[in-house]
Amino acid sequence: MMSDNPFEIGYVEPEPTIFDEIDREPKERAAKVAPINGITRIPAAEYHADPAPEPSLSATPAKLLLRKSPLHAWHACRRLNPNWQPVNSEEFDIGTAAHRAVLGFGSDYVAIPESLLASNGAASTKEAKAFITDARAAGQTPLKADKIAQIEEMRTVADARLAEHGIVLDPQRSEVNAVVQIDGVWCRAMFDNAPADPAEPLYDFKTCADASPEACLKAILNYGYDVQAEHYRAVWKAATGEDRRFVFIFQEKSAPYEVTLVTLSGSFRNFAERRAAKARKIWGECVKSNKWPGYPAGTHEVNPPAWLIERELQEDFK
Repeated sequence: MMSDNPFEIGYVEPEPTIFDEIDREPKERAAKVAPINGITRIPAAEYHADPAPEPSLSATPAKLLLRKSPLHAWHACRRLNPNWQPVNSEEFDIGTAAHRAVLGFGSDYVAIPESLLASNGAASTKEAKAFITDARAAGQTPLKADKIAQIEEMRTVADARLAEHGIVLDPQRSEVNAVVQIDGVWCRAMFDNAPADPAEPLYDFKTCADASPEACLKAILNYGYDVQAEHYRAVWKAATGEDRRFVFIFQEKSAPYEVTLVTLSGSFRNFAERRAAKARKIWGECVKSNKWPGYPAGTHEVNPPAWLIERELQEDFK
């Protein structure tokens, strides 16, 4: 049964807003959405299925190409890998639900009825597992009541902290996307929030354990968020002609749910721009040849990092 309550499994999300004058494909042809050279909002399932005429590069495979190998990027691509499976975990679920709460758009979350939980509070009963399966099939994120309370607290703090910076995230500008060609390579991006004013930056929301500026920098380096930022900026510019700034919104997942805004410096952007361009080049070559190599063959000799050498030298002089 359909519902207009976003916290029930039968909830039907309102028809998405289209920002360019582009006709939507009929629902019965939704799986064959034509590539759109501009900014629009197609359902997340269609976006992730990749509507481009050939496999397109998004931020996740771009990061994997550079951090690991083309084979890892292929393995993570649902369009290329016939055995691709979604990864579900409580950590991912909290991040997904927090996105919905803070951005005001996206996959809904739903409370697992406490009556279905085991005596120890675990969602391990047959009934709870069935509820979770049905919720995921309906495109919702199932969470226990305490986690939903956590998400709501995160939203309250995020709204207040962003307001201090004069930032209001319009839900109608959340999770917009674009599919474009850059240097002959099909690329796509889903932007967490893209304000209508071109003078404002593109915003990307991240949940984390530590939102201190130092920890945010480590996360950017460890997870390739710099490449994501420049990939998104390049896709946005190709779609609109606008050279937007890019700002990360990091929020902690535990009290006090602190928020930190982070942007890349000019030199960091230049570095990341080159890396994003390198990822596009590799992706284009792999798509064209249909060859996705893994790590280089052979035995690899490794050298001690500079910090280890310095530490040992300091020990020697003690």
